[in-house]
Amino acid sequence: MDNKKKVASILMALTVGGLSGHYIDDLIEKYNLQTDRYPINVEYNIIDKCINNYDEPISERVYKDKRKICICALEKTEINYPYELFREDKNRFLNIFEIKAKECM
Repeated sequence: MDNKKKVASILMALTVGGLSGHYIDDLIEKYNLQTDRYPINVEYNIIDKCINNYDEPISERVYKDKRKICICALEKTEINYPYELFREDKNRFLNIFEIKAKECM
């Protein structure tokens, strides 16, 4: 292998590695993987109450749409409002959650 091919191979490997690193960083930031999530039972209760806030039955389509919005809202809220703050002030959490739910619609 001549020097040009070696340099091209090294540059290609560095480029692929760099792009992969940026992609992984974006995923970590998007899903807030670098910080702790809320306990699973708390997340479940939040989503359950978000979806099932009607007194009457809803269609499967409406249920799926609501579930998608509720999960999205929780993901976005967890990024901006850590669990420690949630435990201290649930009303503030609900305000942020409602804003995020509207963003997810």
